[in-house]
Amino acid sequence: MASSSVLADTKLTLLDWFVVNDTVMGGLSESRLVVGAHSVEFKGDVSLRNNGGFASVRAPFNLENKNAEQLSVVVKGDGKQYQLRLRVDQYLDGPAFVYKFQTSVNKTQTLVVTEDDFTLMYRGRTFYADYQLNFDDVRSLGFMISEKQAGKFSLEVQAITPLGRI
Repeated sequence: MASSSVLADTKLTLLDWFVVNDTVMGGLSESRLVVGAHSVEFKGDVSLRNNGGFASVRAPFNLENKNAEQLSVVVKGDGKQYQLRLRVDQYLDGPAFVYKFQTSVNKTQTLVVTEDDFTLMYRGRTFYADYQLNFDDVRSLGFMISEKQAGKFSLEVQAITPLGRI
């Protein structure tokens, strides 16, 4: 299988990522992304006050011509559930393809996901459309914490690698 670290290939820097928290609807959650030498850390504090309850980051991300059949995502978590979110357009508020995953406290995990593992969602609800996810169409990648998981959180992303045919 051909593979290369997307984090290294695309040189994602702090300026490429942006935060979208529940503050867009009056919530009080806070998050940030810390870029290290070999990983990025999504961290912050989820607040349920003012009808809040989510924090997220996203960045431009292109899998076109990578021949990806799977994505390998290496993370170290804190025992909370997160979402890997892929978008096929650049819209801030459109539907996203979501893969939910549970982390283990301070343990590195490798997630290997296919296009079929994602559910199209919009504002926390399943969104029905004729379109099926194709990794070639992905234009944005993000991570979210939600589902009333109040308190401090930390998700370290160590690698994102497309896996596919040579």
